[in-house]
Amino acid sequence: MVDAVSQAATFQSKANSSSARLAENFDTFLSLLTAQLQNQDPLEPVDSSEFTNQLVQFSGVEQQIQTNSAIAELITVTASSTAASLSSYLGKAIEVNSISADLQGESIDWIYEMPADVEKAKLSIQDIKTGEIVYSEDMSNKRGRFDFSWDGEQTSGDDLTSGSYALVIRAENAEGDAVDVPVRVKAHVDGIDLSSGRTMLSTNAGLFDFASVLSVTESRPSSEDKTDTADA
Repeated sequence: MVDAVSQAATFQSKANSSSARLAENFDTFLSLLTAQLQNQDPLEPVDSSEFTNQLVQFSGVEQQIQTNSAIAELITVTASSTAASLSSYLGKAIEVNSISADLQGESIDWIYEMPADVEKAKLSIQDIKTGEIVYSEDMSNKRGRFDFSWDGEQTSGDDLTSGSYALVIRAENAEGDAVDVPVRVKAHVDGIDLSSGRTMLSTNAGLFDFASVLSVTESRPSSEDKTDTADA
């Protein structure tokens, strides 16, 4: 997605710079024109159509600069409007088109959908920064939609308290061919973040671009916001 805020800033910066250069060039043009008129040969006066054409060109450039400035203002207004509309996401539960999330609370919650043709499957939690597999377990091949909540406990039994992690599911059918198992992050929105120049949703699982949100629902108490996870 194009960064609307940065684009507006770029447009405005270029418009301001171009406007300043145009003003300098116009002052120089007027100085040269004045000197030319003062020193012209009375018997062969300067053709007025020449500098009239130049004035028209300056006017055209000025209009284009003003158009760019207006576009920058429009982009800024649009970005602000988008941020305002996203305030309705606050306090809502969302599903995000991402397999990775940040461990910054009690757990990371994922949702996966097991297809019908899976013979066997294995779940792994991978450290995004190092690529290390910190947790893994065999999964049931039961068809359906399931939640998986990970509290940071590694396969070794040690606990992790922070970092970015991805849920990776490797599944095979009866012929040994790989089967895709859709995975997404489930999180709760607690803020709108504009600090990076992009409109992001701040959640208990990290920052996500609102364009990656797949669904929005009313948030429910954590004790009710769980579905049964397929047993290994």
